[in-house]
Amino acid sequence: MPQSLSSLPPEILCEVCQHLPLSDLASLIRSSTFLARIVTRPLYDSLLLHSRAPKASVSIAKLQSQLILDYFDARSDKLLAVRAARGQSILHYIAAAGNEALLNILLAKGADVSPRDQNGETPLHTALAKGKEAIAAKLIDAGADVLSLARGRPILSYVHADTSQAVVEKLISAIQAAGGDISYCPPDGHTALHHASRRGYESLVGILLANGADVFATNTYGHPPLIVAFQRIGVSKMLLDAMKSDPRGYDINEPIPSLKKITRAWVPEKASLFYDNGDTILHAAVRTWRAGTVQLLLDFGANPLAQNNPGYREPQTPFDIAVLGRCPELVTLIAGMRDAPAFWTSNGYIQQGFETCIREAYLGTVRMLCDLYKEGKVDLDLTAAADKMLETCTYYGNHVPDQDVNDTITHVISAGANINAQDAKGRTLLHLLCDFGDGEDRDDAKIRLMKYLLDHDADWRIRDDQGNTVLHAAAKEQGSESVIRHILGTISATDRAVVGSGNEDGNTLLHCYAGSFATADTECTPTIKFLVDSGCDLNAVNSKGQSFAHIAITRWVSIDAIKVFSELGGDLSCKDHEGRPPIHYAVTVPDIEERDRERIIRYLVEEEVDLHQGCRECDPRILGF
Repeated sequence: MPQSLSSLPPEILCEVCQHLPLSDLASLIRSSTFLARIVTRPLYDSLLLHSRAPKASVSIAKLQSQLILDYFDARSDKLLAVRAARGQSILHYIAAAGNEALLNILLAKGADVSPRDQNGETPLHTALAKGKEAIAAKLIDAGADVLSLARGRPILSYVHADTSQAVVEKLISAIQAAGGDISYCPPDGHTALHHASRRGYESLVGILLANGADVFATNTYGHPPLIVAFQRIGVSKMLLDAMKSDPRGYDINEPIPSLKKITRAWVPEKASLFYDNGDTILHAAVRTWRAGTVQLLLDFGANPLAQNNPGYREPQTPFDIAVLGRCPELVTLIAGMRDAPAFWTSNGYIQQGFETCIREAYLGTVRMLCDLYKEGKVDLDLTAAADKMLETCTYYGNHVPDQDVNDTITHVISAGANINAQDAKGRTLLHLLCDFGDGEDRDDAKIRLMKYLLDHDADWRIRDDQGNTVLHAAAKEQGSESVIRHILGTISATDRAVVGSGNEDGNTLLHCYAGSFATADTECTPTIKFLVDSGCDLNAVNSKGQSFAHIAITRWVSIDAIKVFSELGGDLSCKDHEGRPPIHYAVTVPDIEERDRERIIRYLVEEEVDLHQGCRECDPRILGF
């Protein structure tokens, strides 16, 4: 006759349970109180005594039933003897879970409260790190070891950020009662205040300082806590206040020991990577680009003109570093500090940074330095700056907004830089800006700047090394009509000769315009008329004897350009130095659409121009018309 498990004698049932899988035991323990009493021991023996770590299915925090408490009471010796993975004891797991009931049972059994795992950490370390305050307090009261190091760190370095003042002070009292020093720095390590400061634990830092932690105690690198905390503004302010009120005093401008060998965990990577001998804490803070930290240090008297001593080059100041780093926020912050220096001295780094910021259009830094220069507070070489200003014109469409390029140039000019400076090829700012076709918005930005320059006495008459004025350069570019009209709208009677003159190749403004993509547009005719009215000789020829009509016949030409040239009195029969009239170009220029070629040839024939008779190329083509 079938029987249920509950009908079996307890001794037989216990024997059966020894051979059941964990899943079945877990099911049985939930089926009845009777079975729970029988199954608890084999189930938790398997989970807690016969495994390298408590199974994931065991939530020690939830083990609160009387059966579990009885089990821990009965099996305490065996449970305390077990060492799981990484050498952790059952007390470590109880501390991590925060189960006071289980801890109370084991403490009552006289458990060793300071068993250590492979890292030297005790249950008290675990409780502190996990923020289990009640567990930590009980372990401290039970005499847990508070002096031995774990991972080379003092026990106060394990305190959780949210731990209450009462528990922290209980721990401090226990350390002091045991003869310990809360400012003790282990070999190759850091004090508890260093650890708390680096993490930004403001509450813990305040408690440590209030209980006598030494704000000047140095770590293995020779740094007080302030050096490892300067990226934590709140903590840094607390430390600076404590250092300021300490009778020993602190010179915030004294050089700090090297940061080069310190890991990223202790100082920002940039600060250690670029550290130089003789750096002050302000040097290091500026290298991290943290404005809040820099402001705090300035408020406490840090000197932005303190010089380091690298040895392999000229010393730098924090202000030099901010300028070289192209960081307008820091440059503005330092330059605007309370009781700022009357003059910003430098070993040439301000000039170097200024030129870089101009070339790459870092507007904020350029603006601030130009303002300081105009106030007589910094020395700048505007001749060298003007050279970089020319390079700035190549940065449209790169990593900075076009308007920043424009504003950078205008600020440098407002400071007194030569608006007519020329590069190695004789090109001025105006020449360099005559590079259109990059897109409507970008072209608009360039044209706005050109008009600003022209309105502030930029000389469009200056010629580059190929003899081009700005008008020549602009006329070669499609979309330049507004600039050309702006310039020609301001010319004097004596300027007309310059307008009509040629460059080194004899190309006049009209020649340049004829060869540009602008002549592909039927709307080019008003500009051609305007150029003639402004002083361009319609029939001028270049050094090859070519007139407007010769050059205008390109693969993209609009016949309207040829027609307006003729209507204004242009000579369509003019021969170049090889005796070729414009119709020869209409026949021979490659890549012209056949329909357009026929239209131009037909028009020239109808105008009864020189047909270049006897030319083996022209005759066969023209006979058809």
